[in-house]
Amino acid sequence: MKTIHSISVILTVFLLSCTGQTNGQSQQSVQKTLDEQHQTARPQRLAPPRGYEKVKLPEGSFASFLRHLPLKEAGSDLHYYNGSVKQRNYDGAVVDVDFGYGVADQCADAVIYLRAVWLWRTKQYDKIHFNFTNGFRADYARWAKGERIHIDKNTWKCWYSKDTGADYSYKTFRKYLNIVFTYAGTASLEKELSTITGKELQVGDVIINGGHPGHTVIVVDKAVNKAGEAVYLLAQGYTPAQEIEIFNQWFCINPQVKYLETPGWYFRGNYAKRFQ
Repeated sequence: MKTIHSISVILTVFLLSCTGQTNGQSQQSVQKTLDEQHQTARPQRLAPPRGYEKVKLPEGSFASFLRHLPLKEAGSDLHYYNGSVKQRNYDGAVVDVDFGYGVADQCADAVIYLRAVWLWRTKQYDKIHFNFTNGFRADYARWAKGERIHIDKNTWKCWYSKDTGADYSYKTFRKYLNIVFTYAGTASLEKELSTITGKELQVGDVIINGGHPGHTVIVVDKAVNKAGEAVYLLAQGYTPAQEIEIFNQWFCINPQVKYLETPGWYFRGNYAKRFQ
């Protein structure tokens, strides 16, 4: 993506993006989270376009968790799972979390990781469950109680057995996620989400085309102007596996328009989904 320095050009490009022709982007400065724009005299990195303000989000919600994701320093390189550089001096933001260091940490897994970590932190253990591509439901609550998932790789039959004692630690939780990352994907994740029928997205909603290949991104922030028009920040993982990135770009998205172009993927159909 090219960085645009002229304010007039930014406004022109942004207006075009709202018509579905392109998407606007802006250059901002260093910030540790997405929601600290009033704590510095300098423009905020990933700040909304001029005339837009971020929507209020309930404290402790999944949406608030996404807005406050920890970020690496501005200008950090974006890395693949093996440590090689995908993009030097990345102009968006690289999310500073425990993700993107394993070969299985791909696009659907980035969405699963963010959702699961928030549920785990808020101790909503019974809500942490994801389906494998073969339809098997992997429940974290059972895993935490000491049950382990076994897989016959000849038949792909899966089952639980009580193998150890209860453990709700992050280490054990992360092992649960690793097995989910290995056997889930966009095809299975899409089936678990409900389709959004309205014209507006909320923070935490998912843009997804399930398949082999497929792709998915997640809404991590939202801003509106006085006319009620909304713009959204999107984050993604990718294949090959990489760190989670947030695009330096606010998108005008209307789920009624059955196509959406993002860096690296062109979404089609009923792509707008929501966790139930």
